[in-house]
Amino acid sequence: MLNPPEVRFNSLTLRNYKLLNLLCFKLLWVILVIFQNKAAIPAIFILIMLSVCHPERKEAWKSFLLISLSGIGLDSALSMSGLFIFNKNFDLMPIPLWLLLLWFAFAMTLPYGFAFIVKSSVLIQALTGAAASFSYLIGMKLDAVEYGYSVLLTQSILLVLWAVLIPVYFHLIQKEWYSVLSE
Repeated sequence: MLNPPEVRFNSLTLRNYKLLNLLCFKLLWVILVIFQNKAAIPAIFILIMLSVCHPERKEAWKSFLLISLSGIGLDSALSMSGLFIFNKNFDLMPIPLWLLLLWFAFAMTLPYGFAFIVKSSVLIQALTGAAASFSYLIGMKLDAVEYGYSVLLTQSILLVLWAVLIPVYFHLIQKEWYSVLSE
């Protein structure tokens, strides 16, 4: 009698994981920005699933911690400065839970879902970062965040921050991840 094949969650190829990761990030961005803390449980479930399916779990934690903690720190500083205003139901952090989870999702996605950008020039990475800054504007339009200053000033600050942030992230990731990212 033949035994059925063992089903393993972490049997995804790196290429399939990159695609799954990018799709899950897009889904998480939408549900977290629209439903905010109400989407925390499904978001946590998706993040756990991505972690379980991760082909290089040990290595992933290095960039995960670096990216998520620095992003959470940055958005916390922007919130404490009055640039961002969030409707929060708790005062443990300057940013809400849903934004913490979104940073976790971004940290899991950047080395994989956006791996094609790592080989691009710093200019292309900076332009990608500048474009990514507009996700905050979309979030503002969806009532996930208010800007404490004018839209023009806030968006200009975010544009510069993200234009610097993305190349820095890729530089740091590339030092440890180049062989994984190039597969």
